[in-house]
Amino acid sequence: MPTITLNIPEEIVENYQTREALTQAISEDIVANEYQKGNLSIRQSAKILGLTYEEFMVNFLGDRKISFINGTHSELEEEYQQEEAWLDKILRNKI
Repeated sequence: MPTITLNIPEEIVENYQTREALTQAISEDIVANEYQKGNLSIRQSAKILGLTYEEFMVNFLGDRKISFINGTHSELEEEYQQEEAWLDKILRNKI
């Protein structure tokens, strides 16, 4: 894993009890950002942070109020239309 050096203002550093806690917070913020941009999958993100798939979805994303549904408006609309068509077909066959 590459090592980088950051200049972090003292006002931020003093909010963390240990260097490890600060490092963890920075890593989590980077993973959250890359996940939201679509550069990391749920599984990749979980692996980087040492979490299970479920821990990442429920705890990590949930605590940060980040949606696990990561798509554009048009992608989500297309998915919705497909689900509606599927549901209509199922319901028509039961009547």
